[in-house]
Amino acid sequence: MIETKSDLSTRTKVYTITQAVLSGLGLLSALPTALFLLISGLMGFFGGLDLAAQNAPILIYFWITILLILVFAYSLLIAVFRFMHKPVPKFPKTWKTPFFIIAAILFFLSIILAIISSQVSWFGLVSSPFIFLLVLIPILLFVWIGSQKLSTGSPFRTWGNITFNFSITMPFIIFLELVFVVAILVFVGLWVSSNPELLNQLMILQEQLTEGLIDPVEIETMVFDFLQNPWVLNSALLVISLFIPLMEELFKPMALWFLAGKKLTPSQGFVGGLIAGACFALLETAGSIGVPTDLEWFTLLLGRTGTGLLHITLSGLVGWGLASLFYDKNWGRALGNYVLAVLIHGTWNLFALLSGIIPVLPDPESVGNFPFFLSQVGPFVLFALSVINLIILIRINQKLRRQTQTAL
Repeated sequence: MIETKSDLSTRTKVYTITQAVLSGLGLLSALPTALFLLISGLMGFFGGLDLAAQNAPILIYFWITILLILVFAYSLLIAVFRFMHKPVPKFPKTWKTPFFIIAAILFFLSIILAIISSQVSWFGLVSSPFIFLLVLIPILLFVWIGSQKLSTGSPFRTWGNITFNFSITMPFIIFLELVFVVAILVFVGLWVSSNPELLNQLMILQEQLTEGLIDPVEIETMVFDFLQNPWVLNSALLVISLFIPLMEELFKPMALWFLAGKKLTPSQGFVGGLIAGACFALLETAGSIGVPTDLEWFTLLLGRTGTGLLHITLSGLVGWGLASLFYDKNWGRALGNYVLAVLIHGTWNLFALLSGIIPVLPDPESVGNFPFFLSQVGPFVLFALSVINLIILIRINQKLRRQTQTAL
C-alpha cells in the first residue's frame, strides 16, 4: 500500500530522516575509503611478492567497504522513496532460487580458489574477493535459516536496522571496548608504578629494546613467561569470558531499543537480532580472517564461521527477549535470554582463548593440569557449542512460526 502524507507520523518522519542521514554520511565516508583501500592494496603489486602478500588483506577491507556502499545506497534510496510517498522498491519474489544457486556455486568455487591460494604464493595476491565470499555466504545462510517464514517487518525497518548496525552499533561497541582496554592499561600502570622493582626492570628492558641490545628469542621467552603468570592468564579469562560478552550481547541489538514503542513482535525482534548479529559478525570476521598461506588457514575459517553463527544466534536470542519485553512486558524472557546469551558467549570465549594460547606456550602444562585439560578439549567444546547454536536458531524459528500461525 502506498503511504499518504498523513500516514507518516512525526516519529516515522524522525526515523526516516535519521536513516537518510546515517545512510548519506555512511556513503560519503565509504566511497573515499574504498578508493584509498583499493590504491593501497594495488600498490603491493608493484613492490614484489612480499609487499603484495602483506597488502593482500587490505583488499579484503576494500570488498567490505564496497558492500557497505551498496547497503548505504539502497538504504538511502528507501528513505527517499518513503519521503516521496512512493512504494519502497523491493526485490522480485523469484530472486531467491537463482540467488541460492549462484551463492552455492560461488562458495564452492571460492573454496577451490582458496586451496590454490594456500599452495601457490603468487595466487594469494588476488584472493581477496573469494575470501570475502567465504565469510559472507555462511553468514547470509545462517540469517536465512533463522528467519525462514518469519515476519521481518517493513523493508524500511529492515534496512534501517542494517544501516544503524553498520554505522552506529559496531563503532560504538569498538569504542566501548577501547575505553575498557585503556582503563585496564591505566590500572596496570598504577600497579606497576607502585612496585619500584618491577618499574626499574621495565625501564631497563625499554632501554635494551631501544638500543637493540636484547635478542628476539629472549623477548619471546619473556612474553611466554608473562602469559604463564596465573594472575595475567586469569585476568585475561575474566575480561574475555565475562566483561566482553556482557557488553557485546547488550549492545549488539541496540537498534531494537529505538523500536520499543512500535509494537515490535517477538518474531520481528528475533529477526532484527539476527540481522544485528550478522552485521557484527561480518565486520569482525572479514577484518580478522587474513589470506590463506597454508591449509591450516581453513581451520581458522571454520572457527570464525562458528563465531559468526554464535553472534547471529545470540543476538537473535536477545532480540527476541527485547521484543517480548516491548510487546507483552515479558521481563522473564528478556532477562533469561540475555543471561543465556552471555553464558554461551562467555563459554565460547573461554575455550577459544585457552585452546589458542596454552598450546603455543613453551611448557603448556606449567599453567596447571586443569587449564591444560580445558585447552585440550577446547576444540571439541567449540564444535559442540556451534551445534547448540544452530539447534537454538532452528528451534526458536520453529517456535515463533507456530506462535504466528496460532495468532493468525
